[in-house]
Amino acid sequence: MSCDIIIPIWNKKELTQNCIESIIRNTQYPYRIIAVDNASQAPTKEYLESLKTDKRLNFTLIRNEENLGNTKAVNQGIERSSAGFICILDNDTVVGKGWLIEMVSIAQSRKDIGIVNPCSNTLAKWPKSSSQADIDTCAQDCFQLKGQYLVLGACVGFCTVVKREVIDKIGGWDEIFSPGYFDDTDYSLRAQAAGYKSVCARGAYVYHCEHASFKNKNLEKHFKRGRDLFYQRYGKPKRLLYVVSKENPDYYNLIRQNSADLASRGNWTWIFLKESLPALGMEKHANIRHFSLPSSFFNLRLVWRILKRQKKKFDQIYVDNEKMAGFLKTITFIHKAKIQKI
Repeated sequence: MSCDIIIPIWNKKELTQNCIESIIRNTQYPYRIIAVDNASQAPTKEYLESLKTDKRLNFTLIRNEENLGNTKAVNQGIERSSAGFICILDNDTVVGKGWLIEMVSIAQSRKDIGIVNPCSNTLAKWPKSSSQADIDTCAQDCFQLKGQYLVLGACVGFCTVVKREVIDKIGGWDEIFSPGYFDDTDYSLRAQAAGYKSVCARGAYVYHCEHASFKNKNLEKHFKRGRDLFYQRYGKPKRLLYVVSKENPDYYNLIRQNSADLASRGNWTWIFLKESLPALGMEKHANIRHFSLPSSFFNLRLVWRILKRQKKKFDQIYVDNEKMAGFLKTITFIHKAKIQKI
């Protein structure tokens, strides 16, 4: 087994060189780099051409004479790939030691894991600086969690390892999202619909210089277009809250079932549980957040937590207490959520 690392590139020679040098230094798993050059100008073009004779690398170069965008470049790489695993990697990344072997190991650990992210400065841990030494320190810290993973609502496309069987089943990225944005989220949800989980390998680390590879005057326009297409296909992600003030096996089962289903479709669930009650016993998921509130003044603390959310308000609140449900309904004009008594 080996992995083809697909790197879409549009200029940014220094970033690209840092990325590829970090791969050479820190990758123990067998790999080939498939670089897709989206009409880069001379400095980057010449650098990529030079890599074809670099004896340290198994290197394939695809050159486009016009910028086809990130999404199409990824698919060009997938079409050229033949490995058992594919890694889609932005060129504004720096990989940590052991990153790929750990991501592949997590992918192999369960049949239903199809797509794997590493930890990163955007997903878990910030280095003190973007220096290689500080990135290596973060990678070493993360390595202590080797073998552990966290289920995600969707993987982020800056660095994703995908099993070959996933690609065989659902194909490549949907080019309706071209030139980019939400193509990675859409791919995760398509994979989940086919029975594959997206997870974060907690023992792998890749630093990401966010948006550095995709900066142009149309960035905001591309983002809004991708978001609108995504919402048309899946609906806008919802934020739901379950309030648990007493032990009820049927309510516990409902929360477990609904939360897992909602999270698999990119929604977010919060659970406010009275601390004196037993835990719900759920698989850890990035889109499901548990909070244990002290039993004393539980209702007051609950209302405060709901009302202090100013920007990302709850869309729906489920409550197991008649009086609390009634009170929350009287202040709907503040929190804006729909209230349902369970």
